[in-house]
Amino acid sequence: MTLIPEAVIEVVSKGYEAKDLEIGPPFYLSQGVKDVLVFDPATLLVLHIKHGAAVRLISPVEIVLQCGCAVTI
Repeated sequence: MTLIPEAVIEVVSKGYEAKDLEIGPPFYLSQGVKDVLVFDPATLLVLHIKHGAAVRLISPVEIVLQCGCAVTI
């Protein structure tokens, strides 16, 4: 049995921005993850990506996930 997380939080790493911002989120969504949060500590940008929507936010921000949990980034 394979378990899929409800949400993934990705922290952008220097030198891996393309992977963290462009490759990771579509991959996670394709695997059944419902919410993907990408945080860039250099700019405080938070991207909340889910099927059919992407929202840009600025940290600190509280986000309510589709599973009903809340996370502050």
